[in-house]
Amino acid sequence: MKLRILHVEDSVDDSEIVRRILSGDGIDCEIKRRETRAEFIETLRSGEHDLILADCSLPGFSGLQALALAHEYAPETPFIFVSGTIGEEIAIESLRNGATDYVLKGQLSRLPTAVRRSIQEVEQRERNREMEKRLQQAQKLESVGTLAGGIAHDFNNILTIIKGHASLLERECETPERVREISAIIDHAAVRGSDLVREMLAFARQSGGVFNLNDFSALVREAVEMMRAPLGPRIQLETALDQSLPPLLLDSGQVERILVNLITNARDALPHGGRIVVSTGRINEPATVPCLQGLPMREYAYLQVSDNGTGMTEETRRRIFEPFFTTKAKGKGTGLGMPVVYGVMQMHNGTIDIRSEVGKGTSVELYFPLITEEAHPQVRPPAAAPRDTRGHETLLVVDDEPEVLSFLRIMLEAEGYHVLTAANAEEALALYGQHRDEIQLLFSDLGLPTLSGYDLSEILQRLRPGLKCVLGSGYADTEVKEHLHDTRFIAKPYAPENVLVTIRAVLDRTSSLPAS
Repeated sequence: MKLRILHVEDSVDDSEIVRRILSGDGIDCEIKRRETRAEFIETLRSGEHDLILADCSLPGFSGLQALALAHEYAPETPFIFVSGTIGEEIAIESLRNGATDYVLKGQLSRLPTAVRRSIQEVEQRERNREMEKRLQQAQKLESVGTLAGGIAHDFNNILTIIKGHASLLERECETPERVREISAIIDHAAVRGSDLVREMLAFARQSGGVFNLNDFSALVREAVEMMRAPLGPRIQLETALDQSLPPLLLDSGQVERILVNLITNARDALPHGGRIVVSTGRINEPATVPCLQGLPMREYAYLQVSDNGTGMTEETRRRIFEPFFTTKAKGKGTGLGMPVVYGVMQMHNGTIDIRSEVGKGTSVELYFPLITEEAHPQVRPPAAAPRDTRGHETLLVVDDEPEVLSFLRIMLEAEGYHVLTAANAEEALALYGQHRDEIQLLFSDLGLPTLSGYDLSEILQRLRPGLKCVLGSGYADTEVKEHLHDTRFIAKPYAPENVLVTIRAVLDRTSSLPAS
């Protein structure tokens, strides 16, 4: 393979000598000689060279300037000075600035060796990069294996609970109290599964969240109270909450989850008992907090969870946000806890700081920007839930999962609604053509085959302006939610009460539909 050399040299004869010496030593090369800065930059930009040789002294242009340009336009290309005037100080400076080597014109016999060594170094770097890529790929595969193991463990536990208790329902169908108890356990298992999916989406930052103005300290207090019993008597859980904080724009469900995660981590760091303190407050001068320096907001609210437990080593602290990294035993966690916390804080345009010392405990501080309601006038408080969820209207319900469709039909019919069901958009359009004067509301899954639930709602609302719509999905990104406008969205897995309340609220929101 021919070696492509870019030679910065004002002497045609010197460049030809270099070519003959390299060819005579078995190096097949093609040399492009350039004299001026403009010519050099133009050739650098082309990227068609494997090696740069440069004289140190040129009329109106120096070798050191050429070296600086080479680092800017071709940083991976080896650069060798070939000069008769280079002094020891300049030679040392050039090597410090990134030159690969230098050869005096009076000692050109060294040039073939210097060239071969430079090319070998480039090839070795390429091999190292390839090995690094393979190592990273192997680490990714290992991480996926760890993730799959953790998720399989958690989901199999959840499915065992659901499957086992579903079989118990058959045996206990004549004992109402037992049926209610078993149903509650199944429902709790489903919530655990839903939370695990939300953690995955938060980790991947694929969940846009549901943001509303919240009383931050009240939200924290409720989550803390929920955790007191599971901590047990040996752990003292204390709070120091600032009641003067203004409402914060938060996804309350995500904030509750990460707080529970942090308190659980603190508990695990206290195997023999100890103290956990949860506090909130305001930062009026972000410049005084290192992790807030350079961030745009003028004020922040903070949430701090600290413990006097075992603490972390510096290595563990550095890796704590690494996906799938966990210090817990196999099967005891997916290693998504702190990456999920990080992902949630990114969603809230906040940041996180962790301080820890072995034997002295850990302090985790979350910083949320203080955003007033005036800055987000589009954020509206949720409407009051209707007291009565029963109805008599005709609903068109669309979902491509037969079991989900059956569940919705049975539940809605039990509340008095007349329910028409379709497995896809085509069936829904056909039903609408037959019952257009009767249908009061469309309830559709977003992820239908061939035509999405959103597109279906658009078509039907064009055919019948004012048709009320509710859309649901197991996953909808932020962009999709932003296009829903006044259409209500419900996340799967559906909570029956949430479905009934939402449908009743949407039906009651405006006057009845105009006749078509």
